[in-house]
Amino acid sequence: MKVTCYVVGEKGYSALQALQGACRNVIDTVVIGTDSGVKDDYSKKIEAYCKASDFNATYNDAPTEASNVLIAMGWRRLIHPLPGQQLIVLHDSLLPKYRGFNPLVTALIEGDTEIGVTALLGEEAYDTGAIIDVERITITYPITIAEAISRISSCYGTLLQRVLEKVLVDDLKAVPQDESEASYSLWRDAKDYFVSWDWPAPKIGRMIDAVGSPYDGAKTWADGKQIRIMKATAIDDVPVVNRDIGKVLFKHDGKPVVVCGEGLLRLDEMATMDFKPIAFDTTFRIRFGQ
Repeated sequence: MKVTCYVVGEKGYSALQALQGACRNVIDTVVIGTDSGVKDDYSKKIEAYCKASDFNATYNDAPTEASNVLIAMGWRRLIHPLPGQQLIVLHDSLLPKYRGFNPLVTALIEGDTEIGVTALLGEEAYDTGAIIDVERITITYPITIAEAISRISSCYGTLLQRVLEKVLVDDLKAVPQDESEASYSLWRDAKDYFVSWDWPAPKIGRMIDAVGSPYDGAKTWADGKQIRIMKATAIDDVPVVNRDIGKVLFKHDGKPVVVCGEGLLRLDEMATMDFKPIAFDTTFRIRFGQ
C-alpha cells in the first residue's frame, strides 16, 4: 500500500510532522502546493521537511501509478485519480456544514464555537463524499485566524494518522452525508476584505479577526482613502435615533466608536495600506465605508 499526499499550507505541514510509525512508511510521495493569497504558504518549509524526512517531494500534481491512495490536505485544485486509485480529502469544516471555499474563515465570522476537520471520500461534486472520520475542537472568542489555523492544524495531524491507520488495514468505512444539513461556503475575493458596516458589531469584529494575517486583512474607506482595521472590539450599544451606519458616534479611550447595523464597534488599531499606524486623533466627523 502506497499513499500520495497533496499538501498546502501550515495545516498540511503540521499533518506531515505528526505522522508516526507505519503511517510514515506508507507515504510514497508528497505533492507540494503553493498559495499566492497568503504571506507564507509553507511550501519551502514542507519541501525542507520532506528532504529531512526522506519523503519523495514534488511540485508536479499529476497522479502516478505508484500510489493506491491519494490524500488531499488544504488542496485547492482538481485532482484526477487514475483508475483504481482512491481519493481522500481532508476538509477544514464539520461536514456537511460549509462545503466549498475557506470554510474556517466562514465558521469564525459566523461565530461557531466548534470547528474541525472532516476526512471524506473524494467525489466529482466537491465535499459531498461519504465521511470517513472527523476531528473537532471547541473554541472561544475573540480568536484570530492565525490562532484558529494553529489549533486546527493539530486536528489535521491527528486525523491524518487515524485515516492512514485505516488505510493500512483496508478499513475505510464511510457514512453518507446528511444532505438536509448541508451548507456551502462561497469563495472570497478582494472585495470581501472590506467591512460591511450594516452587519452587527460582534460579527464585524469576528470578520476583522478572521481575515487577518496570514490573509490580507480587513479594510474600509475613510475620507476617501482605503485603510486597514487591524483590531476592533464590539461594545454596548446606545439608542441612536438617526442610525447612519459607518459614522463615528464618539470616542472611547481616544479610539473611534462606529455605528453598525446593530451595536457599536470600537476601532482599536488601524493602519494605512502600507501598515503605518493611524489613529484619527484630531478628527471626529468620519464616516467609514465612504
